[in-house]
Amino acid sequence: MSAQRILIVDGDQASLKYLAYSIGKAGFEAYTASAGKEGLIVAWRERPHFIVIDPVNFNDISIVELYHKLRNDPRTAKQPIIVFTSAVDPQAAQQATQLGFDHFVVKDSEALPTLLDIFQGKAVSAGAAAPTFQERTNTRMGKTIVFLSAKGGMGTSSLCANLGTMFAELFTQKKVAVVDLVLPLGSIAPIVGYKGPLNICEACSMPPEDVTVDYLHDSLPDTGLWKFQLLAGCADPHTAEELNVAQIPGLIQKMKQAFDYVLIDLGRSLSRISMPVILDADQLVLTIGPDQSTVTLTKTVVEYLRIRGLQNMQIYPLLNRAVGLEGMITSKIEEILGLSVTAAIPHIGSEFVLANNLNQPLSYKLPDNVATIAFRQAAQEIERRAQEVREKGFKHI
Repeated sequence: MSAQRILIVDGDQASLKYLAYSIGKAGFEAYTASAGKEGLIVAWRERPHFIVIDPVNFNDISIVELYHKLRNDPRTAKQPIIVFTSAVDPQAAQQATQLGFDHFVVKDSEALPTLLDIFQGKAVSAGAAAPTFQERTNTRMGKTIVFLSAKGGMGTSSLCANLGTMFAELFTQKKVAVVDLVLPLGSIAPIVGYKGPLNICEACSMPPEDVTVDYLHDSLPDTGLWKFQLLAGCADPHTAEELNVAQIPGLIQKMKQAFDYVLIDLGRSLSRISMPVILDADQLVLTIGPDQSTVTLTKTVVEYLRIRGLQNMQIYPLLNRAVGLEGMITSKIEEILGLSVTAAIPHIGSEFVLANNLNQPLSYKLPDNVATIAFRQAAQEIERRAQEVREKGFKHI
């Protein structure tokens, strides 16, 4: 039996390519169009089983006209048509449903599993909208804090681990988890001293229905002094080659259901794997070093993130002077990046490295140190900004 044909109409090339790749990997035959009129041509030529449209990212034809042309032609009159968009306004979902679209899917971390369920007939029946963004967020969803750097050696994993501890210490009634997505070799486990078998590669190899909220609560190891639960990174590069990337969005969604705060370490990974994670984050902690080359690379990353739709409120620059005392002054870094750098981890000599070598958080080894105070202030500000992102609906996908 031949694979089902899926047509994707989306003017955002990155989104178009990622979705086509993902559904192709899931066993479907993907066709793409970057404009509405092109989508009509491809639809009438290929007769797809499903048509997925982002109405925001093209303007050569209105979405209403496109819909009616598809519905009034016998070649596409009965195929389910899915609105797939970053728009999170509940009125948009209602309008799409009233117009006659079969499903409305928001570009968030649940989007790919939702689309695959629709293609496989597991979602709501045709004629009814898929769950909207507002409906999803009425359920308990933890905040995601993603850590990224433009260059290796910036201490991003150490910052992630120590801020994970600080979140647990500040918000004692909340559940905190750290996910290590640094590839091909995880870096959080050596910092906290974890040597167990459960890691991201193992979790992504399990049947999704087995990775429940209860499983995550019961199986993710506690990290002792670090006070958070850990989903470690891949133990070796060979295992990382077998990582089932398609499972990552669903796994992170389950993590958000299981924990109040999910901190995700990406290291310097800016890729098709990491971008959906970044775009779905409540805050992106962007680690910066004080040297010229790092700031220049970081500027390139910031410009790309803005192109992908991130707002300044979603990006939290964190200057890590612990990696080096000398370098550019903060005002010059801000001028280059076009971002306000309100937080910095001060240089404390070898103490930071020593704490890592002892598998101890800085707040335990040096509770009154100026760096510990900086971590505490940063955690409070990240939480405040994450809440504001939630309230104002800045999240891009």
